[in-house]
Amino acid sequence: ESWPGWEDAAVAPERLADYLADLRELLAAHELTGVMYGHFGAGCMHIRITYDLRSERGRAVFREFTRQAAELVVRHGGSLSGEHGDGRARSELLSIMYSPEVIAAFAECRRLWDPVGILNPGSITDPDPMDAHLALAGVPQREWRTSFDLGPASGRDPWVHAVQGCIGVGRCRADSGGVMCPSYRATRDEKDSTRGRARVLQEVVRGARTVEEGWRSEEAREVLDLCLSCKACATDCPAGVDMATYKSEFYDHYYRR
Repeated sequence: ESWPGWEDAAVAPERLADYLADLRELLAAHELTGVMYGHFGAGCMHIRITYDLRSERGRAVFREFTRQAAELVVRHGGSLSGEHGDGRARSELLSIMYSPEVIAAFAECRRLWDPVGILNPGSITDPDPMDAHLALAGVPQREWRTSFDLGPASGRDPWVHAVQGCIGVGRCRADSGGVMCPSYRATRDEKDSTRGRARVLQEVVRGARTVEEGWRSEEAREVLDLCLSCKACATDCPAGVDMATYKSEFYDHYYRR
């Protein structure tokens, strides 16, 4: 698994090589790895990193690495958010990039336009901690016994790790080219896309009161019903989500006895 968390930082293109070299050293210092992609011609870089967001120690590494990465990009004259907004993931770090006077101006602007604080609270000014709303922090530690080989995820918590593999790219929602996802192309309904099915399975492992209840989820059965088990997603999905296998795994438990 890999996760966003240091997405979207940007530096001037002529500084990108030096910045990325320093960032790789920072990743190694925290025993993290990450796949880099993005808009290098514009100096904007995205990366998915192997944080362990389920454990207290892993979340501490996430927090410390992110703060040091923010300091690093600012040292290179760059921006914490080169393409998208700062949101909840960046607001706590803005004081690294902006002076106290600028931060105070942000707060005053918000006060003028939003005196009662109802517009996107927790962002930019008076921010929530960057690790306050991590979804994986609430995933119960349970043993989801599996019947099928779930590939690279088979080493530890195979079902949980497998269904978390979807990163939301949405290639399964394409209406031309490739072969995925035929059921979505027929219905144009998000729940019939590979991504929609993965999201429901993620909610099952997060929200079910017991493992037995999770395997009996009617919502999961419904979204998997129109999956043709064609395995197109196993090759066309950039993250390699194999929904045909996940459907077989879920149905094996759902229809047992």
